[in-house]
Amino acid sequence: MKKITYFIVIVTVAIGLVACNQSKAEAPKQEKPTSQESNQTPNQERPTPPSQEKPPISEKTTLPVPENKVYENHVFKDVVVTESGDKIIVTGKAQVFEGVFQYTLYDGNTVVVENHYQTNGAPAWGEFEITFDKEQISSDQIKLELFVYSAKDGSKENTLEITIPKPQ
Repeated sequence: MKKITYFIVIVTVAIGLVACNQSKAEAPKQEKPTSQESNQTPNQERPTPPSQEKPPISEKTTLPVPENKVYENHVFKDVVVTESGDKIIVTGKAQVFEGVFQYTLYDGNTVVVENHYQTNGAPAWGEFEITFDKEQISSDQIKLELFVYSAKDGSKENTLEITIPKPQ
């Protein structure tokens, strides 16, 4: 009976190791940042070169906001703001615990929308798309915060602030 138990344990461990090696082999290799990128802080916006622009998740036709920028920190990446008709669309990827993050849209100091989003859980980079009506925005001081709540004390962590230009 002990031999069968040992055999089952060995087979289980071997399968686990094979699965780990396959997931490492499939993971995309990260490129080294260029000298220009390495001088930026993790929560800093960077212009998107035209060759690296990514289409939004939806199939809708979207027009990029004139100041098309990509926002990122270590849990959010490829975050882009676009306009489509009477909507503002924020797309990107998040690598967050259990795939849940929160967002708050501010118009000046007023909270317009406060909600959460469910995507794929870490370690995967889950795609997201958040849509707002342009009618909800009335000032030039529009800001969106993407963040997660700390499991330790409930404070905001990994906040990514995105300045949204007033819709045209």
